[in-house]
Amino acid sequence: MPSIAENLQSTYPNKSPKYISNVEIENFLNQNKARMDLESFKEIKDYFLVAHKVSRSIFTKWEEENKNLFQYKDMIHKSNRTFPLLKEFEDLLKIRKYSSRTIKSYINSLLITNENLQKNWQTDLLKATLEDFKEYFKYLTMEKKSSSSSIRIAIFSIEYYRNEIALKPIRLDFAYGIRKEEHLPTIFTLSEIHKILQSITNLKHKMMISLLYSSGLRLSEVIHLKVKDIDTQEKIIMVREGKGKKDRMTNLSEKIISDLSVFLEDRKPGEYVFVPNQKSGTGKDRPLTSRSVEHILEIALVKAKISKKGTPHDLRHSFATHLLESGTDIHLIQKLLGHKNISSTTIYTKLANPKVAGVKSPL
Repeated sequence: MPSIAENLQSTYPNKSPKYISNVEIENFLNQNKARMDLESFKEIKDYFLVAHKVSRSIFTKWEEENKNLFQYKDMIHKSNRTFPLLKEFEDLLKIRKYSSRTIKSYINSLLITNENLQKNWQTDLLKATLEDFKEYFKYLTMEKKSSSSSIRIAIFSIEYYRNEIALKPIRLDFAYGIRKEEHLPTIFTLSEIHKILQSITNLKHKMMISLLYSSGLRLSEVIHLKVKDIDTQEKIIMVREGKGKKDRMTNLSEKIISDLSVFLEDRKPGEYVFVPNQKSGTGKDRPLTSRSVEHILEIALVKAKISKKGTPHDLRHSFATHLLESGTDIHLIQKLLGHKNISSTTIYTKLANPKVAGVKSPL
């Protein structure tokens, strides 16, 4: 089987390493990220730096950006020697089409749980009793002050591993229904939204921020949006494989259709709406990174002189809150946002401005 460095060279058969660009190397690394560990990365790096005496700045940049990936894969590799059936656990989650981010969260949680059980209770995930787990969850809530989200992930990963992989069933129903913390997101006012958009002169950047707000899209949904998913005639956007790998439709604001049509002129249906300025080495279409969009919003907030700290997801929160304030039925908002449960949508009743929403004081 050819090495990963040989695979890289075969991708550009007519080029010597000297003429393979940073962009082409980055594209290859990104395409092979799923099978890339630190050893494979060093092999490619040495192929250029040691074997061919060719310096490439992309290696330092890519290694820094993917530090967490290497740490995670190294942790999995080492844990497979001492942690029974961990690889089987990961494989089953992949077969059942959990996202890579979700899989990583569950495995991290499982490893942390196992480490704590060994250190504090002299047992492990396979041997721990219900009483051991009660003590462990008391430790998470009372001492560690873990978030409700972290605790739910711990519950799922433990039960999934014990029940479906290790076949040593356990039910942690004592920990079900842990109350969520009441952390309210940042909401931009309509005036602030207008200031943000007016501060952006780049058409691509303006369309990106406009869609995050006006259609209530998640960041991942915006960067993976394709031209064919936008219907300017019907004024709708089809979100493909949103959270939970579910499709849904949401609205397209009439106010941005003109600029959006100009921006999408001569674009092919299968292309991503938002792509990096620098093309990939193979010429293949690729989406923007999440960090690029976050950076665009950060700059816009500074230019608009808005002191609030906000993220792209806060634009989605603002979209839902403003719809509620304008009298839109909460069940329709639920569908537009793609929430599975109405309880996820009702948080916006706490964020809506009582005056704008038409609530009057009884006094």
